[in-house]
Amino acid sequence: MMEDKFVKQQGTYMLSHSVGLPLKTTQSAADAGFWQPWSTGGENVWDHWLAGIQRFRASLAKLLNSDSSQFCPQSNISSAVNKIIFSLPRSEHKKVILMSEEDFPSVAYALQQSSVLGYQIRYIPRNLDLNNMQVWDEYLTDDVALVVVTQVQSNNGAQLPVAEITAMANERSVLSLVDVAQSIGIIPIDIQLWRADFIVGSCVKWLSGGPGAGFLWISADVIDQCEPQNVGWFSHEDPFEFDIHNFRYAKDALKFWGGTPSVHPFVVATTSLNFVIDLGVETIREHNLAMADRIINTLAEGELVSPLQPNHRSGTLILHFGDSHGYIANMLKSSDVSFDSRSKGIRLSPHIYNSVHQIDHLIQTVSDNRR
Repeated sequence: MMEDKFVKQQGTYMLSHSVGLPLKTTQSAADAGFWQPWSTGGENVWDHWLAGIQRFRASLAKLLNSDSSQFCPQSNISSAVNKIIFSLPRSEHKKVILMSEEDFPSVAYALQQSSVLGYQIRYIPRNLDLNNMQVWDEYLTDDVALVVVTQVQSNNGAQLPVAEITAMANERSVLSLVDVAQSIGIIPIDIQLWRADFIVGSCVKWLSGGPGAGFLWISADVIDQCEPQNVGWFSHEDPFEFDIHNFRYAKDALKFWGGTPSVHPFVVATTSLNFVIDLGVETIREHNLAMADRIINTLAEGELVSPLQPNHRSGTLILHFGDSHGYIANMLKSSDVSFDSRSKGIRLSPHIYNSVHQIDHLIQTVSDNRR
């Protein structure tokens, strides 16, 4: 049983869009990769730790079909976005950063700081369909320097056509930044099929990798143009050179790194990354769609807020039960179903560790409490 690979759920855990359940092997892997090298001490501890971070980069590269040199560890997505915006080459004619009102607010907060560089944020209204390429055609104007594309939007469960959007941006000389926080680990991703310039993500959600293990990916086509301002000794081409008068950017994505890095989150996340790689995102997605469809097939008209079509749908179902919504939500909580709520409804995320029995329990609870 796949659920036996993960820590025991309390009831039915449907919060993978927020924090994924950890694997049972995560703690022992963290002990071996972080605590044991530290406990033995000695001058070689950083050799062990940095090798662990390199394994994290290599696992990301394998999962997303890229090269490990193009990945830089980050503590979170907001930090990565901030470093990107303050590294970009300047243009007098392109001063707009384009994003949707449905994008995650933390990304917007980070980008709003770019006003000191003369940028302004332009928002695509939340009522527009971002799967309609005519919307992007209208908003990707000549003054846009950077466009943010959130592959899976957390509020509405929509999956966007990243390849088409980044291709259009590339044709118009607009840099693109893709946020995969809600898609990595549940939607198969092949970076080679996109024309993205930057990708940011984290391992805390569907990857079950815990908080603190974020990352930034940068295209080989733009890396030489970027000069990050937030740097440290691990942004250096040779961190252990220790020449205070001679800073040189690292030749790869590590130019975006910074000062002394954290290690533990990346050791933890590598364990779950490798589990997902071995199992296959396609397998996880197949199970997710089967469980989601099982729920969808029992819904009344208007209760499904997120898209119906699988290629437009994320791993998360957003449901609203009309006049019965509050009562059903309370009954689900009473039945030990773990979920959260946003303005458009409750969010339910079936993962590989959710069984048919659990899904049927959820369905029965909803059915028994409609008014």
